[in-house]
Amino acid sequence: MDPYIPFCGTPPVPAELWTRWTLDQGLLLGLAVALIFGMRFARDRHLMALGWALVALLFVSPLCAASMALFSARVAQHVLLTLGAAPVIAAALPRLRLPALPVAGLFAVLFWGWHAPAPYAATLQSDLTYWAMHLSLTGSAIALFAALRGAPESGLAAAASTSLQLTLYAVLVTLAPEPWHAWHEIHAAAFGITARADQQLAGALMWVAGGAAFMAVMGWFAWTFLRDDRSRAEPAG
Repeated sequence: MDPYIPFCGTPPVPAELWTRWTLDQGLLLGLAVALIFGMRFARDRHLMALGWALVALLFVSPLCAASMALFSARVAQHVLLTLGAAPVIAAALPRLRLPALPVAGLFAVLFWGWHAPAPYAATLQSDLTYWAMHLSLTGSAIALFAALRGAPESGLAAAASTSLQLTLYAVLVTLAPEPWHAWHEIHAAAFGITARADQQLAGALMWVAGGAAFMAVMGWFAWTFLRDDRSRAEPAG
């Protein structure tokens, strides 16, 4: 039996990385279907197209192949999916009233669960598990940002708790004395770094990007509350 090849292909070496575009027919069909459905339900089609384009780029571009070798590349892909594309897509949808704290809890469970060693390793051994990871992370992130946008009363607490759990994960990853994922221990060396250094870079990316994203969200909430208070304080007429 031939050995299983992960969805994004075998881990690349640096010299071939920029030739490793993922043009799988199933992926392209799935992206096309997602675009059709997204445009069908979008309130703002320009934002939907922008969010979809970012998602497509993250799976078609060489970043997909790089994520097979480097944990930091996989984390960069997940950061851009959940903190980049997801809020854009959420903003493109009609305003939804979702319970912000439960949705934030679901996102946290999925994020920590999929990045634990055993589930993470399973995504490198099965296309079904690989897509279960990415679809559930992206879907829960879209739901989270839709909930933050639709429920400002509980959104601030949900944003703060999400920022806290992402920061905690980043700290644990960055300060861990040993690499968490055996797969990357094997393949990081081709890029001239140790697996631990690769993991530290992944933690730093999460630390900075997650902190910046949710500082912006909480700043938006603060501005919204101040604006609303000012509007209520102004006399009518």
